[in-house]
Amino acid sequence: MEHGVILSEAFHARIRAFELLLEAVDANGGNSDTLRSAADELDMVSGSCAYSSAAASYAALADLLRGVALLVEWRAGVLDGARDADRFLRGAKERYKLWVKEYQSSQIPSALLTNSASIVDVNDIAAVGAICSAIAATPLPVPFFAAAMPPFRQREKGQQDPKEAPIELAVAFVRFVINGVPANETHFLKPREAHDLEIEVRVSRWPDAASTLQLSPVSIESPETYDFPKFQFQRPAGQSPFLLKQRGRALLKAPQSLHARPFEFKYAAEFAPRTSEQPIAVVGQRTLRIESVDIQSTPLTGYPDMDRKLLAVRDQLRTQRWISESDLQASLVLLTALCGLACRALHDGLYPGVRSEADFQPDVRSELRRTPEIASQLEEHARAAGGITDLSFRGIRIELKVEPHRRLTLADCERYVEQTASYVVATGKRVGILCVLDCSPKDAAPAPAEEGFGILLRSTREGDICIVTLIVQGNLRTPSHLSR
Repeated sequence: MEHGVILSEAFHARIRAFELLLEAVDANGGNSDTLRSAADELDMVSGSCAYSSAAASYAALADLLRGVALLVEWRAGVLDGARDADRFLRGAKERYKLWVKEYQSSQIPSALLTNSASIVDVNDIAAVGAICSAIAATPLPVPFFAAAMPPFRQREKGQQDPKEAPIELAVAFVRFVINGVPANETHFLKPREAHDLEIEVRVSRWPDAASTLQLSPVSIESPETYDFPKFQFQRPAGQSPFLLKQRGRALLKAPQSLHARPFEFKYAAEFAPRTSEQPIAVVGQRTLRIESVDIQSTPLTGYPDMDRKLLAVRDQLRTQRWISESDLQASLVLLTALCGLACRALHDGLYPGVRSEADFQPDVRSELRRTPEIASQLEEHARAAGGITDLSFRGIRIELKVEPHRRLTLADCERYVEQTASYVVATGKRVGILCVLDCSPKDAAPAPAEEGFGILLRSTREGDICIVTLIVQGNLRTPSHLSR
């Protein structure tokens, strides 16, 4: 019989992974970020059932999902004609080789190895759906919190007690702490600076022949771009299980582009000498995703708070599976320029008095044309949905509005969203931009520019339409007038 509790959250994580893999079967599916999120959930589940035979299987599926996410990004890049889309395919194949090396001798279902084996031979995007379908169909063991116990049998006279099987050898990653803060799904580290990285692991037991446990970072990133610590633990005193902690220094040697995906690092465990008992079930949340966009040395808009909000909006857009990578990049180029305009409008009072939409549009057009990445590719008055759009860039529609009567919040802009969404849908996109000039009378200090920046959604049967909305504040009172 089994002794312990079945983890209900494990079934939720497994079902979510199953559903996302089936979504990814569709060639139009672009759910790479949600696949990574599901992998994080499976990692957490595997750490909870560290002494169960299911732990390694859930950890293996989590790592496999991250490789599948790269395949999904490759397929989307090929379909969108993205530059150097094959880098995702190369990353998926290299990650899979590391996965096989780690798990081929572990006690995971052999079907998981069989059903994923074709990853190394992928050269056509049609194969991605078949791989996702095969992995989704792989059964996993029932996740118990504690290890299985043999059924009770009454001992006959003169019979000796059977020798107990040793506890499964497991290393469970409990948590990472970066600069005193628990590492979240994605953590920001400033590049070219040393940061504290603390690790906490639980070891079910210590092999008799082992003297040390070594935890080493593994990544498909170029070794020249990072320097992450190796952790080494000597045999601890006392009885198992053991809870071990250690701190080291982590360094990212290069900043990332706004459009780049986060760095990914995974820690592997190994007892030394290598002749010690094997295999080890390495489970828990041991994958770190690190962001290193340096908004100080390489600012996006020149306003740090707005830069941070821009990164948050970017991350939210990345979770929308129907937004292609090319549309996301075009939107970010536009938003960087428009967010800078919103901050300067507040900083320098660029829009005194009341203006009309006819006055506002040439200002925005000129602002965008100053951006080299946009310049000649900016269209004005393109037709869509039987109407005329204000501005467009690579098919991303920009709707401009002016509010002369009452002060706006982001929620107040909902009334403009339907028109913008109509243009977006008619163009075959899932993302558009709404920029509103608030030149209403002001009797109080302005709000921070980033508070008028966010995403308003319109839901459809297939998914959300994202209208990224930005309020530009005008008709500001001078500070001296507010004290009278």
